[in-house]
Amino acid sequence: MARVGDTAGALRRSERGLTLIELLVAALIGMAVLGGAVTVFVGAVRSEPRVSSKVTAVQQGRVAVERITREVRQGLDVPTATAAQLSLVTYVKQATCGGAAAGESKACLVTYTCTAGECTRTAAEPDGSSPGAAVQVVSGLASTNVFSYVPSEPESDPTYVGVELALTTREGGPVVIADGATLRNGGS
Repeated sequence: MARVGDTAGALRRSERGLTLIELLVAALIGMAVLGGAVTVFVGAVRSEPRVSSKVTAVQQGRVAVERITREVRQGLDVPTATAAQLSLVTYVKQATCGGAAAGESKACLVTYTCTAGECTRTAAEPDGSSPGAAVQVVSGLASTNVFSYVPSEPESDPTYVGVELALTTREGGPVVIADGATLRNGGS
């Protein structure tokens, strides 16, 4: 026991500390670690708007493509189809074509028109009369080449409509969202 006390007393009397060189080396290492952490943080903060822009474009594109393919699946006929415009007779939950939402489904002529920068949707009676107001479905299009159409042939596969949205982001590079569907209720 006396030995432990002697060792503790010797340690208390020792006034050994750090030298100036040791302090400078420790400070230099600390500054290097801190500088690296700040560099990583600044890089993450600067890249956030680009990532956010891409996420927004992907989300907007997915919603638009899902809406279009859902209406294609419920479709009866495709009277007009080009790369920039798709007209289809489909079931929509509206009291009148182009009117307010309703619980019952009604057959309407739905037209998607994609021009420079946006796609709009218009609903009208199946014969094309009484069109409602055009509603923007998606904006920020990089290309108006949106729709592909493969009509059915007698006793073959049903009509297929492909949808491909190329959306611009802040960096200028497009984000492409693509899907397609076949008409379940008809096809010509």
